[in-house]
Amino acid sequence: MKLLFIDVETTGIPVPNCGLIQLAGAIEIDAVVQAQFDYRIRPFPDDEISDEALQVNGISRQELAGYEDPECVFAEFTALLAQYVDRYDRSDKFLLIGFNSQFDADHIRSWFHKNHDPYFGSWFFHPPLDVMNMAAVFLRATRHAMENFKLPTVARALGFVVEEEKTHDALYDVHLTQDLFRHLLQKDQPKES
Repeated sequence: MKLLFIDVETTGIPVPNCGLIQLAGAIEIDAVVQAQFDYRIRPFPDDEISDEALQVNGISRQELAGYEDPECVFAEFTALLAQYVDRYDRSDKFLLIGFNSQFDADHIRSWFHKNHDPYFGSWFFHPPLDVMNMAAVFLRATRHAMENFKLPTVARALGFVVEEEKTHDALYDVHLTQDLFRHLLQKDQPKES
């Protein structure tokens, strides 16, 4: 089984108006981490950049201007994917996993289009697997008492220690999502009698 845990940080929420500024992930094959990546990406010139998004990510427009060229990152990212998946084989794809994974998938798909590549689906099975929805099942009895359903809040509710200052770093969020995914899968296993 080929899993790609992924998280993005963006210049804002609307797709395709906003763009990627960080793309991080971990590739697992048969429960063994094969590779990790953490790209800092300069937005495309037409991408909208929200001051609020920059504040959340703790970066300035000047820092953003120094990030890597999006086309170069795209070439590196797809070359990495090609080491593990044959994009022309319909049965050889990654299961894309994230926390609120549709948000990540939508932004990555848009980024593919901005890089003149409409074949996002040649790398990933649809739909993406969403750890947020998995957690919602297990936290359904206490959901009403939770402040919100963001990744750090959910992780704490499931007993994880969260380094708050590291949240909104995509690679940290990927690792936290991996831990939650494994934890929730174990909770889902039937108990032996």
